[in-house]
Amino acid sequence: MIYQPFLFEENIWIAKGVYIDDQGRYHPVEGETKINHADGLWINDSSMILQGDNAVEYKTRCEIVPMERGQELTSWISENQALGKLTGKFIIVDDSIISIFTSVNGDLRGTEYLRLIDADLYSNRGVLLRGDKKISSWALELRKK
Repeated sequence: MIYQPFLFEENIWIAKGVYIDDQGRYHPVEGETKINHADGLWINDSSMILQGDNAVEYKTRCEIVPMERGQELTSWISENQALGKLTGKFIIVDDSIISIFTSVNGDLRGTEYLRLIDADLYSNRGVLLRGDKKISSWALELRKK
């Protein structure tokens, strides 16, 4: 299994890329993700800003059950002001971290994919669905600060 610095190291990751809305419109997005390892819990605090005339900031706090090196699967719970509470799994597959998630009420679900390019860079893709409709998708690069 390839070592994944995104989860296993405390770092700040700078995100840049595009957010694609439910109409297929592209919006520049940038932000940062902070990974901290606390007592018995890993915390991912992220802030993403959709650029434009009416810039919008989304903040998410994700609590991750810590993993041991060599472990492939763990659980997480997050809070987001726009989406509410989400629960999910991180699965490490070779050079990638795959996240599958759903809202507590089952209304939302999605998948996110982080591919390790090198020790300081990830390629990130994801999609959020409500029922059988796409709400949003995104394509980002996360670079270690």
